[in-house]
Amino acid sequence: MTDWTEVLAALSEGPDLPLRGTIRELGTPAKPDRVLFAGEGPPIVVRPGNGCRIWRDGGRLRIEHPDGRPIFITDGAQAWQFTADDGQRPRTAALDSVRFLGLNQYLVRRRTPAEWAGEHLTHPLGAVVDAEVEGRRCWTVELAPPTDEAELLRVWVDTESGHVLRFRAEPSGQESQYVDLTVGEQLVDELFTWGGPVFTPEEYEQILRERRHVREQEQLEWFTETIAPSPIAARAQVDFSPTWVPFLNPETGAFDASGHRTMLARRPRRSESWLPPWGTVHYVWSTPQWDWAAAVFDAELDDEAISQLQQQLHAGDTVDRQRRIDPDE
Repeated sequence: MTDWTEVLAALSEGPDLPLRGTIRELGTPAKPDRVLFAGEGPPIVVRPGNGCRIWRDGGRLRIEHPDGRPIFITDGAQAWQFTADDGQRPRTAALDSVRFLGLNQYLVRRRTPAEWAGEHLTHPLGAVVDAEVEGRRCWTVELAPPTDEAELLRVWVDTESGHVLRFRAEPSGQESQYVDLTVGEQLVDELFTWGGPVFTPEEYEQILRERRHVREQEQLEWFTETIAPSPIAARAQVDFSPTWVPFLNPETGAFDASGHRTMLARRPRRSESWLPPWGTVHYVWSTPQWDWAAAVFDAELDDEAISQLQQQLHAGDTVDRQRRIDPDE
């Protein structure tokens, strides 16, 4: 009976013989992964699918569509990702910016020692059993998930190369394996490099920004044409009741008062209209005795709203010198 340590050594270290084959999904189709990332710019995301043609040689990898169009190439240091939008001008970046998603990734890359040192599908559940995939001798063993997960993963490991040739996940039912498989065949270097034009990471980020801008403008135009043109205004009640009066002069009657969303102030009337040093849009006006100012932080006041406020502050007083002040204008 084969010991797990022998299987683990093959999975971790190889000997990494060259491999050529096609991924065939046998079970339940995989669900799309959520892609979350942090850092400078989006990573290259690779998710091998059904029918993809694979060439592997050590850290070098080539993935193609069934019709021969390239999806992903790496020479072990630099990576090239091809998309339908970009045609034959791939995005390029260092290999460490690549993220492999989905269970099919176990067929196209060797897990790192750091991954095997973790708790995710790294410990055997039961004995190692001899088996066969595409005429090649394999070991098969079931890998246990962490305690907070239920997904088990059975893998078939090529005894000669240490490559995973097949897997089955339970209870999801995802299952894939290599077909049209060749192991040990010499592969030409040209498979694992790209000499044509590329998009640098900076150029690709600019493309994404431009595409996002176009999409946002199209969505805004749809809303304007389909729902309602801008502006869409609705009057909302604003409470100017203060929660704090940071300045008060009882002798002159001058004050500054602040609410949760508002500022209200007055000073004795001057010959020149008084302007408060506020950094937000506000209204100023005068009555025979006072200069006034009012502002709302997250809404736009208009003449009608100011008129309603004036009726509560000094009903019947004559109003002059009223204007709207925008510090940015």
